[in-house]
Amino acid sequence: MATCWVCEQPAQAACSFCGRFVCKDHASKQPNFIAVYVGENNTPKAIVVADAIWCGVCRPQPEPIEMPELY
Repeated sequence: MATCWVCEQPAQAACSFCGRFVCKDHASKQPNFIAVYVGENNTPKAIVVADAIWCGVCRPQPEPIEMPELY
């Protein structure tokens, strides 16, 4: 059985951002942006999951990170 990253009690969920397991006492919620794209009239749009589980330990980046070395 998985244990909480913070207190080592039994875990109930995994962080949507980093995968750490957390118990109910240490789980937080945060929106998770699945995809961002340009829609009609050149308007940016996003697909977002509200209230995604967040461990509170990891630091999701507020903006996309450029990775030109992948091309």
